[in-house]
Amino acid sequence: MIYVAGMLLALPVYCLAVFTMMLFKVEGLSSTHIRVIEHPLVMALMFISAFAAICVINWLASEPDVLGFCFDERQQRLTFTQRRPAREVTEQCVPYSDIHYIKPYTLTTFGNVNHFDVGYTGADGKPISLRFRVDITVKEMAFHATWLTESIGERMQELLDLDL
Repeated sequence: MIYVAGMLLALPVYCLAVFTMMLFKVEGLSSTHIRVIEHPLVMALMFISAFAAICVINWLASEPDVLGFCFDERQQRLTFTQRRPAREVTEQCVPYSDIHYIKPYTLTTFGNVNHFDVGYTGADGKPISLRFRVDITVKEMAFHATWLTESIGERMQELLDLDL
């Protein structure tokens, strides 16, 4: 996908190079190059390809989707499966000792859409925050929040209703 972004950026970079040469009046610049980049169709394609390249780069840099997760009290770890754009699905395990906080949120306006915001220390020592979506009722979410409070202690925060 990075090659697609590079190819989409090729036309704007070419036009920028020719504009720069025109601005500084570089000798030997062919009039064909000037006529090509001044054509309205080429200008439109330049802006469209630059916009498309920015969209591809933004999509590639977006945060991962968490497909599934499990809090394992016996092994004292959180295991989750995530998918990043244009990459393979990966499974990751986080020991309870690396978890900084778990914030449960509920959105009763949208039915049973709830999520946990989990902050933990990554493999390289950087803090990471991921949102784990769950499709359960508010009552079940409160039960899970209580269970997690017993499991990880004060790092578990209270259930917050975002609709208020």
